[in-house]
Amino acid sequence: MVLSLERPSSRYSRRVVGSDVDQALAFFGRDYDFRAPAVRRTRPTAHWDFAGVGDDRMSLRSSRFMVDLRSESQVDDEFLVVWMRSGSSRITCGGETWALEAGVPVVLPFAEPYSLHHRDIALNLVHLDRDFVRALVGDDDFAFESMQRPTAAGLAVWQDVVRAHSSTWLDVDHELDPIAQRDIAEAFATAAVRAFPRRDRWRSTVSGGGPEHGRLRRALDFVHDHAREPIGTPEIAAAAGLSPRGLQQSLRRHLDQTPGDLLRGVRLDGARADLLGGARDETTVADIARSWGFGHLGRFSATYRTRFGELPSESLRAR
Repeated sequence: MVLSLERPSSRYSRRVVGSDVDQALAFFGRDYDFRAPAVRRTRPTAHWDFAGVGDDRMSLRSSRFMVDLRSESQVDDEFLVVWMRSGSSRITCGGETWALEAGVPVVLPFAEPYSLHHRDIALNLVHLDRDFVRALVGDDDFAFESMQRPTAAGLAVWQDVVRAHSSTWLDVDHELDPIAQRDIAEAFATAAVRAFPRRDRWRSTVSGGGPEHGRLRRALDFVHDHAREPIGTPEIAAAAGLSPRGLQQSLRRHLDQTPGDLLRGVRLDGARADLLGGARDETTVADIARSWGFGHLGRFSATYRTRFGELPSESLRAR
């Protein structure tokens, strides 16, 4: 999505200003994969502008588009951190809708389609190359949780990096040596990882942006949040806005699981995390099994061994 470079390590810069809507859609659509955009003018003359400085790892950008814009979009190769300066914007993905708040950064949906509705929007954006971030984290499947605002501490981390490095990065008249340039990109990527929630692996198992996908994600959210509690199919279905039969059909269709399979798997994963993280002298297998809803220790041990290839006691000793 960054502009093509003859020297990938050097920064590029570009600034464009215009009033032609078709030119704006062609320009922005190239980077943000606008699909069948619909534009309505909000003033006699539609103003748009863009400024950006970047390299193959990161780019800092600002843009304005003074129209009412609706479009579908999808970005697969970069993580986009965005915060609104003015205007209004609503992002819909997976059956959920979020309104951007002025000055509050979030990460846009990654590798899944989403719809946007911008009106007279002015945005700041940081584009982080997907492979660069994943190499830095050491996880080939790493992704951020879409549209989740950072904690107060996370916001402070992000704002500190923006204040410390933006002016240096944007000053294209001052050449950065390769080490300094990489250090700044790493600082932004590291701050993003610290500031924004990462996507749990289980959420990536439900791809798609339809209403059913959104309800299924709500079911997964509920199970992961309440797995230690005495819940079952009726409670999971109610939380997802589905009938029990609808939940069963949706899980079978998308994950090839029953509600019982889902709940048991989440509980086993939670028990394993506790076993691996517990102190041997202070934790027993029986206590952990009971805390995750397994009342029969023998059946728990057998199911655990089938799933993880070792007994619960072996996991605890490995700690």
